Amino acid sequence: MDDGMERRLLVATARADFLSSGSDDLYGVPDHVAASWRRSASSGVRPHEVASVFHTELDLSSRLVRCARPIIERLSDEVADVPISVALTDNRARIVSRTDSNAWIGRLLDNVYFAQGFGYAEGSVGTNGVGTVLESGESVHIVGPEHFVESLQSFSCAGAPIRDPLSGRIEGVLDVSCLSDQSSPLMHSLVRSAARDIEHNLLLDRSQPQQALFDAYTRIDARCREAVLAVGQRVVMANTMMQTLLDLGDHEALQDHTRFLMARHNTVDDELDLPSGARVRLRGTRVTAGAEVAGMIVVVSVLAEKDRPVRLSGRYAAGAGHVPTRTGHPDTATLPRSTPPRRIGSVGGRTPAWGAAAADIEVALRAHDALLVLGEPGTGRFTLIAELYHLVHDNGRSIALHAEDINQASEDTIALLLRSDAAPTLYIMRDIDRLTEAAVDRLIDAIHCAPEPDSPIHLAATAAEAPPHDASYRALLPYFRASVTVPPLRHRGADIAALATAMLAELAPHRDVRLTRDALRLIMRYRWPGNVRQLKQALSAALSKRPVGALEAHDLPAFCHSTPRSTLRHVDEVERDAIVKALNDANGNRVAAAKALGLARSTLYRKIRHYGITR
Repeated sequence: MDDGMERRLLVATARADFLSSGSDDLYGVPDHVAASWRRSASSGVRPHEVASVFHTELDLSSRLVRCARPIIERLSDEVADVPISVALTDNRARIVSRTDSNAWIGRLLDNVYFAQGFGYAEGSVGTNGVGTVLESGESVHIVGPEHFVESLQSFSCAGAPIRDPLSGRIEGVLDVSCLSDQSSPLMHSLVRSAARDIEHNLLLDRSQPQQALFDAYTRIDARCREAVLAVGQRVVMANTMMQTLLDLGDHEALQDHTRFLMARHNTVDDELDLPSGARVRLRGTRVTAGAEVAGMIVVVSVLAEKDRPVRLSGRYAAGAGHVPTRTGHPDTATLPRSTPPRRIGSVGGRTPAWGAAAADIEVALRAHDALLVLGEPGTGRFTLIAELYHLVHDNGRSIALHAEDINQASEDTIALLLRSDAAPTLYIMRDIDRLTEAAVDRLIDAIHCAPEPDSPIHLAATAAEAPPHDASYRALLPYFRASVTVPPLRHRGADIAALATAMLAELAPHRDVRLTRDALRLIMRYRWPGNVRQLKQALSAALSKRPVGALEAHDLPAFCHSTPRSTLRHVDEVERDAIVKALNDANGNRVAAAKALGLARSTLYRKIRHYGITR
């Protein structure tokens, strides 16, 4: 008996033991195959049935299909004398094309539904050369009894992922199949080489924004001897010097900061303190493709200790931070900038964009400048202003004025609030972008009657970013001396773990509560469209389930287990939450979850993908 046949018998015996008794003694079974068998069993795949689902909505003219076509044609010509089939699937394991070297191999594959339109996800069909690639993210060669489903054991399938060369995301799978007794290790090499060729075609066929970013990056990198970083919406590129210049934490913080900048500035020239303590100079240019922002290219250099000047109040070269002024006060850019702010309450952080915003706010508060803080709802704008004010003026007080209250207040009431007081007082007008036109007029009249600049009464306000030209509150802009933009939580990746820990200490004082590794990983992966406020709500919900001890991933609200794509309707949120609960109750077993929900298994899989559920 040759070695190949002996190995197949060993695998076949292990498979039989696994299916009959659930034995975990899988001697002789490759690790990636054993892991796939366990996933297949957990998903409820039937070993004696190919449960492939047919899909009618396929994109047969996609960028992937277009880039793969010449490679598949070339590959088919090269192996025309060998009975094989070459298949291309999308990233959901749906077969979009199949090319057979002869008719009879095609008929055999038709019998197991390996044909255009059918899905070969591992959760439906078990271990195979398509679904297992998508689950593992690696190329595989599945031979004979290594298949989980019995009717596939007469085949050998070699599959390789096709990744977008810029984003690294898997776009599809290239699969080469033949009969198992005609299998050769060369199949694996052949399919990996062909997949790389398709990836090269994808590189040449980028979208216009990606092409613009790539062209700008290569142009700058070619003439620059420094570290160069390109950050787009879905892609990051860095030259060798950039990759070796900073550690991973600093890289992530720098990418977050660059994404924050590219949404607001055309050019930047700034100095940043990174989490490791390194200080860098960052010079960058925003790249556009038509009206669309493609990304930003930055040149980064680490500043030596002797090259570190006193930091000034940051004003990026694009100038999107200046608010028109009515007085002749010197620009705050001439004021010395404080050292990076101390950790403040539950909103502290080391992300460069956050540190720069906090430093600019502190400068404005020390100068008694009327301050406008912009940012998305829930980013901590109000808390940051208030806590910094009390650090700067420890004997002062801060008073919040909500937009709804200002809308209903009379001019006399507003004027009374702004009357001089013995103690330093900061009035923080919250969400002034929600003010009515009449309220804005009353507020302007009250400001005209406000005390002189040496009064202990000071003003600050919060608003959403980028006010429309017809926004009522734009009439208030001339009355501010400084503006600062606070970054959203999704641009503060380096802060999230520490922020969550601080919030737990605040929400559960004197209690032993902590996040498990899985729970923290879930929090780090979520995009937090509701920002800091939503994170606090999520932790509060988890504490209501487990008031003491280690918070598990399933203690977090259902929305944390999904990838937010767009705003969901309430009915969709209810459905998503029900699916997450069913999966948690079933300990991740999708078959049991589908049964509990009264759904077909294929319907549950589709909804899991639709909501981006990660359980």
